[in-house]
Amino acid sequence: MSTRTVEPLTAALRSSSTASRHRRLALVAAGAAALLSAALGVAALVDRLTGQSLADHATEVYAAHGEEPGPNLLVALVATVAVIGVGLWLLVVRAVRSDRWYAPVLAGAVLLVTATLAVTLLTAAEYGERIFPLPWGGLALLGPAAGAVALVSMISQRRAR
Repeated sequence: MSTRTVEPLTAALRSSSTASRHRRLALVAAGAAALLSAALGVAALVDRLTGQSLADHATEVYAAHGEEPGPNLLVALVATVAVIGVGLWLLVVRAVRSDRWYAPVLAGAVLLVTATLAVTLLTAAEYGERIFPLPWGGLALLGPAAGAVALVSMISQRRAR
């Protein structure tokens, strides 16, 4: 066998291996995004059952203005963001696992939605004060950060093919 026939074959195998690596990374990163979104919900539940820092923060923000917030309102909002994130990232995991053509498009849309929700938690303010403490917004950003890795890996996988 001449080197001319071997070179295209080895290049194709190398390209296939690279695409496979990118696909695995995308799958792991999308799964991590789902897990990190779930961690936000678990943290909210643990906070509600133990320290109640969200309820204390809400009371502190609204008490100065004669308002009385519901103790479960912020926890419910954080949990809702978490459930939406988990559901959407699991759809991305499914699309990547079945190697659908639309997986990068779906990941991009999910990244946009989850990042918007996280930034909303991070920046929402009323009466000149943040509604959610800063660590909660930061925790909400972890899922979209892992999702960004998944999206970049999917785009790289498409280019490696």
